[in-house]
Amino acid sequence: MNRFIKNFFFVLGNLFRKPRTVVYPKEKIIIPENSRGVLQLKLDPDSLEVICNGCGLCSIICPQNCIEVKKRVEENGKEVLDAFSLDLNSCIFCGNCVEFCEMNAINMSYQYQLADYKEESLVLEKSELIKPSSKIRDFW
Repeated sequence: MNRFIKNFFFVLGNLFRKPRTVVYPKEKIIIPENSRGVLQLKLDPDSLEVICNGCGLCSIICPQNCIEVKKRVEENGKEVLDAFSLDLNSCIFCGNCVEFCEMNAINMSYQYQLADYKEESLVLEKSELIKPSSKIRDFW
C-alpha cells in the first residue's frame, strides 16, 4: 500500500511538469554555441574568392582521411584551390581541419541534419561547401 501511494504522488507530480523532450520536427532546438557541423569554406569578402590555397594540411591532419584537396598553379605562380571534397560518411567532426588551417579558410557551420538515403550524396564538393550556410545558431 505504501508503494502505491508513493507512485500515485510521483505520477501526479509528473502531470504538471513541463516535458523534457522536444517534439521534433514540430519544435526546433537551440544549437549550442560551440557546435560542430558540416565544414564550410570561407570566402574573401572583397574578391569573393575562396581563401584556401590548397596546401592540403587539412587532409594530412584529418584522422579519418575524409578530406581531399587538389590545387593548381596559375600563370602568375599563385597556388589556387582546384578541388576540395569532404566525405561525411567518415567525418567525425573533430575540428582538427579548422584548428590547423594556416590560412583560416575552413569554418564549422551549425548544419547538423545530414541524414540521407544515398551514400553518394554525403560526399560534398567545393561548390557545396562554399555556399553560405543559411542555418544560423537559432531555432531551425
